Amino acid sequence: MLIETCILNSALFNYLKKVGYDYFLSEDHLMGHRRISIEAKNSKSIVNFLKSNPKSLVFVKPLSVDALKYSIIDDKISGVILSIENIHIFKKTMLNLIREYEKPVEIQLRHLNSFVLRKFIIWSYKWISVPLISSCASSLGEIWPPLSKINLLVIHGADEEEAIDWIYFSPQRLISKYEHS
Repeated sequence: MLIETCILNSALFNYLKKVGYDYFLSEDHLMGHRRISIEAKNSKSIVNFLKSNPKSLVFVKPLSVDALKYSIIDDKISGVILSIENIHIFKKTMLNLIREYEKPVEIQLRHLNSFVLRKFIIWSYKWISVPLISSCASSLGEIWPPLSKINLLVIHGADEEEAIDWIYFSPQRLISKYEHS
């Protein structure tokens, strides 16, 4: 089963099936599994958000070390979003916490940055056990087929075998982890 871990528009489901996806996580909550992404400047904003949204897969884009640490440790947070805005807070101590708690880390291809992607690949070999590569598509042109994602990862330095594992099996690990909790 091939899963796209972020879609902003559920109307794209038929196109997702045509490029090879069987399932998706939806930000608009109309189809697929419910997913919410938030930006957080501190842990207090995350706590307040979780009180009002208890039944969703929540992904946090932390903008401070405090928010990142809380996102890693809290089991109610499904994953952490890595981007150019927050890459500077991902230091070795935080990466060790990510490895210890086996927290999924996601990059969103609609905001692709080669520097962030390269760091993500390097960190996935040592610290990130569940790397997620998401299209976060809101329109047809933003959908990344699985083979295109694999090629992108390989071009940026990932082993082909690892890239296939990250695209095909990491989303399944995420779903199975949160279906059993």
